[in-house]
Amino acid sequence: MSAPSVFEQLGNSAGIKQINSTELYPALHQPGDAGLPMLVVENALGRAVIALQGAHLMAFQPVGGGEMFWVSPKSALEAGKPIRGGIPLCLPWFGPSSDGKLLHGFPRLMPWSLVAAESLESGATRLVLRLSGDASVCALWPHAFDFRLEVVVGSELKLNFSARNCSTETAPFAFAFHTYFAVSDVAEARISGLDGVTYIDKMSDSAIKKQAGEVRLSAESVFIYLGVPPVQTLESTSGRVTIESATACAVVWNAWANARNIADIGEGNHVGYICVERGDVADHALSLQPGEKYQTWMTLS
Repeated sequence: MSAPSVFEQLGNSAGIKQINSTELYPALHQPGDAGLPMLVVENALGRAVIALQGAHLMAFQPVGGGEMFWVSPKSALEAGKPIRGGIPLCLPWFGPSSDGKLLHGFPRLMPWSLVAAESLESGATRLVLRLSGDASVCALWPHAFDFRLEVVVGSELKLNFSARNCSTETAPFAFAFHTYFAVSDVAEARISGLDGVTYIDKMSDSAIKKQAGEVRLSAESVFIYLGVPPVQTLESTSGRVTIESATACAVVWNAWANARNIADIGEGNHVGYICVERGDVADHALSLQPGEKYQTWMTLS
């Protein structure tokens, strides 16, 4: 009899199942697709799905509540291709790479490993995913690194992220939880907690503006809010979500009519989501000194 795999040792004891995306998301696959490995976490408090590629949160649903995240009906679930929806982790840069070819970094395209899993006394489930490597992993960011995402699935979703620069040189670094929240109609969604905050309007030649009242969208929007309060609230006919994080920035985005030009969203599919991202980007991006560790967190409830 063969020895149990690392996943079997860790996942089984915490009630975590590993299932291929072809079973979980059949509508997003063609016959013969290889799919992606997914972790399914279910307990008495909630349910979550995590793709090992990118340590990517695909779904979260507290008991008695609705699904929190949107996944595009045109998203690719294929090794080496970005997943559209859920919570992509954007790092170690946000936006296009220095050569303009790779959006939001390389870790979201790589397989992460499950390195810890346990059931907590509260009834929640805790797991830790890790990605590490040396300077040869990405020529655009040639630094040895150790990235970790701790996920706690309960009646709320808690994410704790850390990044250590394991190289001997200073490394430029930005990070974001790029969350796609599911809404019944983006035009009806409203975000509070950003009143009076300065933001960069990327759709108006990066003009600097100040938010007045709630954020509501009526066209393609990319707003980068700087120095934000810890808590924002998203309300729509789908319900209410509280977003809390230690990060300094918030990004609000929807492709609107431009969705027709984005292959993995497609015309008309912008209606069902709004991105309210938390991170340290733009003016709040930083540099990690040799051996330095960056840590942040986000809680969704």
